[in-house]
Amino acid sequence: MEAEDVTREWVRESDCFAVHGPVPPALTTAVLYSFEDPVINVCRGEVSTVSTLPANLTVIPVYRLVGPNGPQGVPSGRVFIRFRSQVPVEERRQELETCGFFVDERLSYAPHAAWLQSTDGNIATALNGFAKLRALSDVVLVEPQMLMRMVQRSPNDFSSNP
Repeated sequence: MEAEDVTREWVRESDCFAVHGPVPPALTTAVLYSFEDPVINVCRGEVSTVSTLPANLTVIPVYRLVGPNGPQGVPSGRVFIRFRSQVPVEERRQELETCGFFVDERLSYAPHAAWLQSTDGNIATALNGFAKLRALSDVVLVEPQMLMRMVQRSPNDFSSNP
C-alpha cells in the first residue's frame, strides 16, 4: 500500500521568510507576526536580505496553502505519519530511525500515528525525508506540521446548522 496523496498543496511565498528564535535588531521592523512555542518570527522581504546577518540564524521559507485566501504556513520541523490502523508506530520505530527520524510524540488515541522529527533536528532534512517515509510499507499519510497564524472569523464565515 502506498501513502495517500495529501490534498493540501503548499507553494513558497517569495516575499516572506521565517526566523527560528529571536530576530536580530536589523530585522525587527520586518516582522509580520510571531509564534511563541516554538519561537518563530515571520518576516516580510527576500531571504537574500539576511545574508549579512549572523551565520547561526535559522532562516526557513514561508509557504501558502493553495486555494482562495489560502493561509501562510511555516514548517515546524515535525512530520506527522500515519500507518494503517493495524500497524502500531512502535513496531516501525527501527525503520523510522533508518529513514533519519525519531518519534517525537506518540498519540495514545492513535497508536498507528505519531509526530516525528529528523534525527539531526534540521527542518530541511525533515522536509526532504518525505519520500523515504512515504516509501515505507503500510504508510497511509505523511505531512509536515505547518504553523499557521490564528485569524479571527466573523459570524458570517460560519454556515448555520439546521
